[in-house]
Amino acid sequence: MELEDLGEQLYNLLAQVLNRPENRAFFDSIRGEYGVLWYLLTKKEAVSAGELKEKLHVVPGRMTDILTALEKKGLIIRQKNKTDKRVVDVVLTKEGEKEAARRRKEIHEEYRGLFEILGYDDAKELIRLLKILLTYKK
Repeated sequence: MELEDLGEQLYNLLAQVLNRPENRAFFDSIRGEYGVLWYLLTKKEAVSAGELKEKLHVVPGRMTDILTALEKKGLIIRQKNKTDKRVVDVVLTKEGEKEAARRRKEIHEEYRGLFEILGYDDAKELIRLLKILLTYKK
């Protein structure tokens, strides 16, 4: 198989994987509410809205919508930064911590089936290959 054919096949397969409805919801959640909750949980400290926007690759307007929704649910608190009043910091509430853990468990359950299909060795190989893909820059 020629390199060009491999590229075409890889592109088509990745597009199919990314566009499956069940995967689409998962990827949208990573860049949405769950992404914010999980990032805050792993940081274990206040994070600026700008950092969240940058790390989750979300446009400012979308980040504002996400933070507003999370705040209304009582999962985060927005507050002015103590040293720079122009900066808005975001803090996870106890309820936010619980929700992040609950959603994390849901994701583990969803992908357990994938790992059952692949088996341990193939799952490890897939992870290894995806890590290589993440280093690719043109």
